Amino acid sequence: MLIEEVQSIVQKAAEKIGITEKVVIDAPTQKQFGDFVTNIALKSAKVLKKKPADIAQELVKNIPKNDLITETKIIGPGFINFWIKSGINFDVAKKIAENVFDIPSFHFGPEKKVMVEFAHPNTLKLLHIGHMRNLSTGEAVVRLLEATGNKVVRSNYQGDVGLHIAKTIWKIRQVVKEMGDKEIDALSLRDKIALLGKAYAEAETAYGSDENAKKEILEVNRMVYEENPSVMPLWEKTRKWSLQYFGEIYKRVYSHHDRLYFESECHKRGTILAADLLKKGILEKSQGAIVFMGKKYGVDTRVFINSLGFPTYEGKELALAEMEFSEFGSLDKTIHVVTPEQTSFFQVTFKVEELIDPIKFKSKQYHLAYNWVKLKKGKMSSRLGNVIEGSWLIDEAKKSLKEKFKLDEETAETLAVASIKYSFLKVSPQIEIFFDFDESISLEGNSAPYLIYTYVRTQSVLQKNMENAKIEEIKDPNEDEKMLLRKISQYAPTVYETTARLSPNILATYLFELAQDFNLFYQKNPILKAEGEKRSTRLVLTKGVGNIIRHGLNLLGIKTVEKM
Repeated sequence: MLIEEVQSIVQKAAEKIGITEKVVIDAPTQKQFGDFVTNIALKSAKVLKKKPADIAQELVKNIPKNDLITETKIIGPGFINFWIKSGINFDVAKKIAENVFDIPSFHFGPEKKVMVEFAHPNTLKLLHIGHMRNLSTGEAVVRLLEATGNKVVRSNYQGDVGLHIAKTIWKIRQVVKEMGDKEIDALSLRDKIALLGKAYAEAETAYGSDENAKKEILEVNRMVYEENPSVMPLWEKTRKWSLQYFGEIYKRVYSHHDRLYFESECHKRGTILAADLLKKGILEKSQGAIVFMGKKYGVDTRVFINSLGFPTYEGKELALAEMEFSEFGSLDKTIHVVTPEQTSFFQVTFKVEELIDPIKFKSKQYHLAYNWVKLKKGKMSSRLGNVIEGSWLIDEAKKSLKEKFKLDEETAETLAVASIKYSFLKVSPQIEIFFDFDESISLEGNSAPYLIYTYVRTQSVLQKNMENAKIEEIKDPNEDEKMLLRKISQYAPTVYETTARLSPNILATYLFELAQDFNLFYQKNPILKAEGEKRSTRLVLTKGVGNIIRHGLNLLGIKTVEKM
């Protein structure tokens, strides 16, 4: 692996001058700065008590002459940049043209096993645009971890008890009396889900304005928790609608889960565990509730069992963690893909679980926070009943694509899903997104259709090529060829960095830059009209770019098409 060879050379040079820290090699942010870069001189300055530039100069002097690195430069305050022989980059490109990617391994621990908990739609509510970002992020993280050598367990924790359930059940009971079971059962799944959405919105309004309605809803909430037979058949029926509806969307966006966890299977065990932690002194009594006093641990104080005796989300999380860390053997990490407002929640529950069993839980859970999605125009609120629903979003993107590009049904569906997912993934998970339909389906700019169009262009060129063309290394590559060779060689380390940082946007940015580089190269450099080694090299570059775009988009959970 090329990056590992460079890392090994630089590591040995670093150790000679007293640097004990592991050298990290990255791809430069700008292509004119070579193939690889390290900031080890900057990181070691405090320990060595020297200026980064002086450390960099000393380190460079200790890098022996080799057949790999042609040039080394110190740039800025102490970054060390490396240029690799173009012949070696060509060898990498040739392997990628043969669909051999040599992705470095990345692991959180010795088990090489990770759980990614993502999606999290609550039953009896719509799966909205925010869940679509969650789904897209979680699916990409799963695929990236698998590509770097991990066994990944896909899990999904969903709220199927609680006040939002009680509100919807309360209203649906009234609807059942008006319409009758037969008429409701005859509805399509889409109509049933719309009925649930409308019921929740109306119940939410009643809960805030009608005291009698509020009392009735709270009573339904109690009955659901106690599994009262007068409400459970309706609870089970509507829950089944939701799970079928969620499953259809997961299938549509090429996602699935190995284990569906539910709040309903956590609340009893969570109550028991909280009571046990109260006896052990980890939790305490406060104003009739059971709480964790987090101040001495540097976290917030939060309630685990409320004054009515019901477990809160924190209490249920105890039972969830117990199941997640026992049902699939030893895990190196559980990654929770959840919005940032739950940061305090996870800080507290992670700390409590660590106190329960430090060997099992300490440093083995991570909150991957993703931010909100808003529209550039308009608002979205489940309480008002005007949620931007996931299936509707795909349908609207498909309709726009058909109108704009005259696509067949299958191609339009693939590009619609790609457009939406890529719009989320090209942005850092921590940054709020303002979604725009026109930008998402554009053939220009940083969009999935632009990347897929570039992929289709590479395939069109390759279809005109003789399969038996001799692969020859170019003896004197021009600057455009060198740049593209360099960019292709950076694919594997980019996948590694994307995975290590759990940031799909890093890979998305790389793919966009690669597509830009190739399209510029395509405009300036004839491929099929070139001769000899020039033609051979340029076909390798074309095939390598196409394979990377297809492979990279697949790691992001996005499919390509062969024609547009």
